[in-house]
Amino acid sequence: MRSLFINTSSFFMTIAILEKGMVIYKKEEELLVDMASKIVPEIELSFNNVPFNIQDIDKIFVVTGPGSFTGVRVGVTVAKIIGWALKKDVIPLSSLELLATTYCETSNKIPVIDARRGYVFAGVYDSDLNVIMPDKYTLLSSLEEYMKDGTMISYDKIDKAIMPKLDIAKIVLKHINDKPISPHALKPNYLKLTEAEEKKTRQMQ
Repeated sequence: MRSLFINTSSFFMTIAILEKGMVIYKKEEELLVDMASKIVPEIELSFNNVPFNIQDIDKIFVVTGPGSFTGVRVGVTVAKIIGWALKKDVIPLSSLELLATTYCETSNKIPVIDARRGYVFAGVYDSDLNVIMPDKYTLLSSLEEYMKDGTMISYDKIDKAIMPKLDIAKIVLKHINDKPISPHALKPNYLKLTEAEEKKTRQMQ
């Protein structure tokens, strides 16, 4: 089994190629701008570092959010195009579950993405990535009950949060037998409306 992993949901672009459940190539780069223009060339370059071509992969795993609205769209669009062009299975992943692959000694892992004004995108997982609290848009203060035996994980500057150290193989292996979706049906999972959508909704009320 050979897979391509794509994550552009934050300011880090991550591309990985896996074979038989192991990561055989990974590229992670901080990109504050130009994610859209760099992702496709980087995927092409990635396959120069493995002994097979992109046509030889079996599945595409793509992080569909929540996170940066623009970044999520970039990754989803690229996965849709590759999946459609090469007729490959596509499996969506949660950015919060991905953060939760970070090793922690506590029972609960609390991945968090800053959504501003005291709100966050967050979920709670155990060490096997079983869901304790489903991913949602919520107040940061609402997570206090899980902090008694939990570790907050975030790329953002959030008090008491540790920086992620992603275990891509772990999340791919968990979802390796998930039912794939059609590339045409793949869409971002923002967990909330964009600001433009919220403004339009208010105007219609």
